Amino acid sequence: MATSTSIFRLILVLLSLSVILTPQVTTKVWAESNATALFEPPPGRDAPRGGTAGGGSRPAGEACLSHPSAKSSSLTALVPGRHLGLTQSDRPNFFVYIPQTTAQTAEFSLFDERMNGIYQVSVPVSQAGLVSISLLDTAPSLVKDKPYYWTVALVCNPSDRTDDWVVGGWIERAEPSATLKQQLANATAVERVSIYAKQGFWYEALNTLVELQRTQPNHPVIATSWAELMKSVGLEPKGFTVPNAIAIQPME
Repeated sequence: MATSTSIFRLILVLLSLSVILTPQVTTKVWAESNATALFEPPPGRDAPRGGTAGGGSRPAGEACLSHPSAKSSSLTALVPGRHLGLTQSDRPNFFVYIPQTTAQTAEFSLFDERMNGIYQVSVPVSQAGLVSISLLDTAPSLVKDKPYYWTVALVCNPSDRTDDWVVGGWIERAEPSATLKQQLANATAVERVSIYAKQGFWYEALNTLVELQRTQPNHPVIATSWAELMKSVGLEPKGFTVPNAIAIQPME
C-alpha cells in the first residue's frame, strides 16, 4: 500500500509540474513563431548619396560567370538596399554571395561618407556561396555615428579593372539604447533577430540569423525568419544557402 501511495504522489507531482511548465514552453514557442524579422531603416539616419545597391554594377558580357545562364548567378551584397544598416560592432562581419565564377580574387574596400577610400584588401575566391568577410586587425575600426560604404569587387580581368563586378552597401556603428539592450537581454536568439531588424541593426540581425541557420538548418521558425528578413530588403531568400556559408579571412 505504501508503494502505491508513493507512486500516486509522484504522479501528482509530475502532473503539477507539467501544468506549470507547459504554458511557459508554449508561450516561448508562440513568441518565437510570431517574432517577424522585418528590417526597418533606422529613423533619422539616412544613407549618404552615392554607391550602389546590393546588386551593384555588372561587367559587360558577364565574363566572370562560369554559368551565365543560371538564374541565381549574381554577385550580391547582403545589405538593406540603399538604406543604411546599423551595427554595434567596431569590426562587423560583411556578407556577400559569390556565384560560380572564373575570377580568383575579389577586393574588399571601405570608404568614408564622401567616398574617400580608407581601407582595401584582397580576398581569395575559391568557391561559390555565401561568404562572410572579417576584417584584419590592421584594418581601421568603425567610429561610432559615422557612415561608411563598403564594396566587394570581383576581379574579372586583372589586366583591366574596369571589368570588375562591384556590389556594396552602407553601414554605421551605433550604440544600442538602454531600452534596446534590455529587450535583447530578455529575448531568445530568434527574438533578437526581430528586435535588431526593427531597430535598424541590420548587421546584427543578419549575423545572428546566419549563425542560427548554421546550427539549426531545418528549424521552420528560423527558415521563416530568414525568408522574411531577405524579402523585407528586396533580396531573394532562396538564392543563398546559409548552412554552407564560407568564412573568409582577407589576405595580408
